[in-house]
Amino acid sequence: MNNSKAEQFKPSLYGSILEKIVTGQYPPGYHLAEKDLALTHHVSRTPVREVLLLLQRDGLIERNRNRGAVVASFGPDDVEQIYEIRSALECLAVRKAGQRLGLDDLLEIERRLLIANQRASDGWKQEQADIDLLLHRLIISHSGNRRLAGYLENVSLLIHSLRLIGYHNEEYAFVAGKEHLAIVQALLRRDAALAERLLAAHIDSSMRHVLESFFSSRNKLEVPAEPSR
Repeated sequence: MNNSKAEQFKPSLYGSILEKIVTGQYPPGYHLAEKDLALTHHVSRTPVREVLLLLQRDGLIERNRNRGAVVASFGPDDVEQIYEIRSALECLAVRKAGQRLGLDDLLEIERRLLIANQRASDGWKQEQADIDLLLHRLIISHSGNRRLAGYLENVSLLIHSLRLIGYHNEEYAFVAGKEHLAIVQALLRRDAALAERLLAAHIDSSMRHVLESFFSSRNKLEVPAEPSR
Protein backbone atom coordinates (compact mmCIF):
# COMPACT_ATOMS: atom_id res chain seq x y z
CA MET A 1 0.00 0.00 0.00
CA ASN A 2 1.43 3.41 -0.95
CA ASN A 3 1.64 6.31 1.49
CA SER A 4 -1.44 8.12 0.18
CA LYS A 5 -3.62 5.04 0.62
CA ALA A 6 -2.18 4.43 4.07
CA GLU A 7 -3.12 8.00 5.05
CA GLN A 8 -6.63 7.47 3.69
CA PHE A 9 -7.24 4.45 5.92
CA LYS A 10 -5.85 5.95 9.13
CA PRO A 11 -8.88 7.94 10.41
CA SER A 12 -11.34 5.04 10.01
CA LEU A 13 -8.87 2.53 11.41
CA TYR A 14 -8.09 4.76 14.39
CA GLY A 15 -11.82 5.28 15.01
CA SER A 16 -12.60 1.57 14.80
CA ILE A 17 -9.90 0.60 17.30
CA LEU A 18 -10.81 3.50 19.60
CA GLU A 19 -14.47 2.48 19.65
CA LYS A 20 -13.54 -1.07 20.65
CA ILE A 21 -11.36 0.31 23.45
CA VAL A 22 -14.06 2.70 24.68
CA THR A 23 -16.80 0.05 24.61
CA GLY A 24 -14.61 -2.57 26.28
CA GLN A 25 -14.31 -4.97 23.35
CA TYR A 26 -10.57 -4.40 23.74
CA PRO A 27 -10.15 -4.27 27.53
CA PRO A 28 -7.06 -3.00 29.39
CA GLY A 29 -4.10 -5.30 28.79
CA TYR A 30 -5.52 -6.67 25.53
CA HIS A 31 -2.78 -7.37 22.99
CA LEU A 32 -3.16 -5.51 19.69
CA ALA A 33 -1.24 -7.50 17.12
CA GLU A 34 -0.45 -5.72 13.86
CA LYS A 35 -1.07 -8.83 11.76
CA ASP A 36 -4.51 -9.52 13.27
CA LEU A 37 -5.62 -5.89 12.96
CA ALA A 38 -4.47 -5.76 9.34
CA LEU A 39 -6.47 -8.90 8.52
CA THR A 40 -9.56 -7.69 10.39
CA HIS A 41 -9.59 -4.31 8.67
CA HIS A 42 -8.38 -5.52 5.24
CA VAL A 43 -5.39 -3.19 5.15
CA SER A 44 -1.63 -3.62 5.10
CA ARG A 45 0.41 -3.48 8.29
CA THR A 46 1.74 0.01 7.42
CA PRO A 47 -1.39 2.01 8.38
CA VAL A 48 -1.93 -0.31 11.37
CA ARG A 49 1.57 0.42 12.64
CA GLU A 50 1.06 4.17 12.17
CA VAL A 51 -2.34 4.14 13.90
CA LEU A 52 -0.94 2.23 16.86
CA LEU A 53 1.69 4.95 17.24
CA LEU A 54 -1.07 7.58 17.20
CA LEU A 55 -3.08 5.64 19.79
CA GLN A 56 0.05 5.40 21.93
CA ARG A 57 0.59 9.16 21.61
CA ASP A 58 -3.00 9.73 22.75
CA GLY A 59 -2.55 7.46 25.78
CA LEU A 60 -4.85 4.67 24.60
CA ILE A 61 -2.25 1.96 24.24
CA GLU A 62 1.09 1.19 25.85
CA ARG A 63 4.15 -0.62 24.63
CA ASN A 64 5.00 -3.75 26.58
CA ARG A 65 8.52 -5.14 26.11
CA ASN A 66 7.28 -8.73 25.90
CA ARG A 67 3.89 -8.31 24.22
CA GLY A 68 4.15 -5.19 22.08
CA ALA A 69 1.09 -2.93 21.90
CA VAL A 70 -1.46 -3.46 24.67
CA VAL A 71 -4.57 -1.48 25.55
CA ALA A 72 -4.05 1.01 28.36
CA SER A 73 -6.53 1.61 31.15
CA PHE A 74 -9.20 3.95 29.75
CA GLY A 75 -12.23 4.95 31.77
CA PRO A 76 -14.88 7.63 32.27
CA ASP A 77 -12.35 9.99 33.86
CA ASP A 78 -10.32 9.90 30.65
CA VAL A 79 -13.39 10.73 28.56
CA GLU A 80 -14.28 13.63 30.87
CA GLN A 81 -10.74 15.02 30.73
CA ILE A 82 -10.66 14.83 26.92
CA TYR A 83 -13.97 16.68 26.68
CA GLU A 84 -12.87 19.25 29.26
CA ILE A 85 -9.87 20.06 27.05
CA ARG A 86 -12.05 20.09 23.93
CA SER A 87 -14.60 22.45 25.51
CA ALA A 88 -11.96 24.91 26.71
CA LEU A 89 -10.19 25.06 23.35
CA GLU A 90 -13.22 25.06 21.05
CA CYS A 91 -15.11 27.65 23.11
CA LEU A 92 -12.08 29.91 22.87
CA ALA A 93 -11.98 29.24 19.13
CA VAL A 94 -15.65 30.15 18.58
CA ARG A 95 -15.25 33.29 20.69
CA LYS A 96 -12.38 34.44 18.48
CA ALA A 97 -13.93 33.25 15.21
CA GLY A 98 -17.35 34.85 15.70
CA GLN A 99 -16.69 37.89 13.54
CA ARG A 100 -14.38 36.16 11.06
CA LEU A 101 -16.63 33.39 9.76
CA GLY A 102 -17.96 33.97 6.26
CA LEU A 103 -21.72 34.32 5.92
CA ASP A 104 -21.75 32.19 2.76
CA ASP A 105 -20.08 29.27 4.60
CA LEU A 106 -22.51 29.54 7.50
CA LEU A 107 -25.55 29.81 5.22
CA GLU A 108 -24.46 26.68 3.34
CA ILE A 109 -24.08 24.74 6.59
CA GLU A 110 -27.47 26.03 7.76
CA ARG A 111 -29.03 24.86 4.48
CA ARG A 112 -27.53 21.38 4.83
CA LEU A 113 -28.60 21.12 8.48
CA LEU A 114 -32.18 22.11 7.71
CA ILE A 115 -32.35 19.29 5.14
CA ALA A 116 -30.55 16.70 7.31
CA ASN A 117 -32.73 17.53 10.32
CA GLN A 118 -35.78 16.40 8.37
CA ARG A 119 -34.36 12.83 8.46
CA ALA A 120 -35.84 12.20 5.03
CA SER A 121 -32.91 10.39 3.37
CA ASP A 122 -31.17 7.15 4.25
CA GLY A 123 -27.86 8.93 4.63
CA TRP A 124 -28.99 11.71 6.98
CA LYS A 125 -26.94 10.44 9.95
CA GLN A 126 -23.76 10.39 7.89
CA GLU A 127 -24.61 13.87 6.64
CA GLN A 128 -24.95 15.04 10.24
CA ALA A 129 -21.54 13.57 11.06
CA ASP A 130 -20.00 15.24 8.00
CA ILE A 131 -21.51 18.61 8.91
CA ASP A 132 -20.29 18.18 12.50
CA LEU A 133 -16.70 17.82 11.33
CA LEU A 134 -17.05 20.66 8.81
CA LEU A 135 -18.51 23.11 11.33
CA HIS A 136 -15.92 22.46 14.03
CA ARG A 137 -13.07 22.70 11.51
CA LEU A 138 -14.49 25.95 10.12
CA ILE A 139 -14.64 27.50 13.58
CA ILE A 140 -11.09 26.43 14.43
CA SER A 141 -9.64 27.59 11.11
CA HIS A 142 -11.16 31.07 11.60
CA SER A 143 -9.99 31.51 15.18
CA GLY A 144 -7.01 33.55 14.02
CA ASN A 145 -4.80 31.71 16.51
CA ARG A 146 -2.44 29.26 14.86
CA ARG A 147 -1.25 27.81 18.16
CA LEU A 148 -4.81 27.13 19.25
CA ALA A 149 -5.49 25.49 15.90
CA GLY A 150 -2.29 23.45 16.27
CA TYR A 151 -3.20 22.21 19.74
CA LEU A 152 -6.63 21.15 18.53
CA GLU A 153 -5.11 19.46 15.48
CA ASN A 154 -2.91 17.37 17.78
CA VAL A 155 -6.00 15.86 19.44
CA SER A 156 -8.37 16.11 16.46
CA LEU A 157 -8.28 12.42 15.56
CA LEU A 158 -9.07 11.37 19.13
CA ILE A 159 -11.81 13.99 19.56
CA HIS A 160 -13.46 13.32 16.20
CA SER A 161 -13.37 9.55 16.69
CA LEU A 162 -15.08 9.90 20.07
CA ARG A 163 -17.59 12.28 18.49
CA LEU A 164 -18.46 9.78 15.76
CA ILE A 165 -19.42 7.10 18.30
CA GLY A 166 -22.57 9.12 18.96
CA TYR A 167 -23.75 9.03 15.37
CA HIS A 168 -24.58 5.33 15.63
CA ASN A 169 -27.59 6.48 17.65
CA GLU A 170 -30.45 8.06 15.68
CA GLU A 171 -31.75 10.22 18.52
CA TYR A 172 -28.29 11.56 19.30
CA ALA A 173 -27.69 12.39 15.64
CA PHE A 174 -31.00 14.29 15.50
CA VAL A 175 -30.36 16.24 18.71
CA ALA A 176 -26.79 17.05 17.61
CA GLY A 177 -28.17 18.39 14.34
CA LYS A 178 -30.54 20.74 16.18
CA GLU A 179 -27.72 21.89 18.46
CA HIS A 180 -25.46 22.57 15.49
CA LEU A 181 -28.23 24.53 13.78
CA ALA A 182 -28.66 26.74 16.86
CA ILE A 183 -24.90 27.40 16.95
CA VAL A 184 -24.82 28.29 13.25
CA GLN A 185 -27.80 30.61 13.56
CA ALA A 186 -26.17 32.38 16.52
CA LEU A 187 -23.04 32.85 14.42
CA LEU A 188 -25.12 34.19 11.53
CA ARG A 189 -26.46 36.82 13.94
CA ARG A 190 -22.85 37.53 14.96
CA ASP A 191 -23.73 36.65 18.55
CA ALA A 192 -20.45 35.00 19.53
CA ALA A 193 -21.35 34.92 23.25
CA LEU A 194 -24.52 32.91 22.55
CA ALA A 195 -22.65 30.65 20.11
CA GLU A 196 -20.05 29.95 22.80
CA ARG A 197 -22.71 29.03 25.38
CA LEU A 198 -24.48 26.78 22.88
CA LEU A 199 -21.21 25.12 21.87
CA ALA A 200 -20.28 24.45 25.50
CA ALA A 201 -23.70 22.87 26.11
CA HIS A 202 -23.38 20.82 22.91
CA ILE A 203 -19.94 19.48 23.89
CA ASP A 204 -21.25 18.60 27.37
CA SER A 205 -24.20 16.77 25.78
CA SER A 206 -21.83 14.88 23.48
CA MET A 207 -19.66 13.87 26.44
CA ARG A 208 -22.65 12.59 28.38
CA HIS A 209 -23.78 10.50 25.42
CA VAL A 210 -20.33 8.96 25.00
CA LEU A 211 -20.23 8.16 28.73
CA GLU A 212 -23.66 6.53 28.59
CA SER A 213 -22.62 4.48 25.56
CA PHE A 214 -19.33 3.67 27.29
CA PHE A 215 -21.02 2.21 30.38
CA SER A 216 -23.91 0.43 28.66
CA SER A 217 -21.64 -1.23 26.10
CA ARG A 218 -19.10 -2.37 28.68
CA ASN A 219 -21.76 -3.80 30.95
CA LYS A 220 -23.01 -6.03 28.13
CA LEU A 221 -19.62 -7.41 27.14
CA GLU A 222 -17.57 -10.28 28.36
CA VAL A 223 -13.79 -9.96 28.27
CA PRO A 224 -12.74 -11.37 24.88
CA ALA A 225 -10.28 -14.16 24.56
CA GLU A 226 -6.91 -13.35 23.06
CA PRO A 227 -6.80 -14.11 19.33
CA SER A 228 -4.89 -17.24 18.44
CA ARG A 229 -1.39 -16.81 17.15
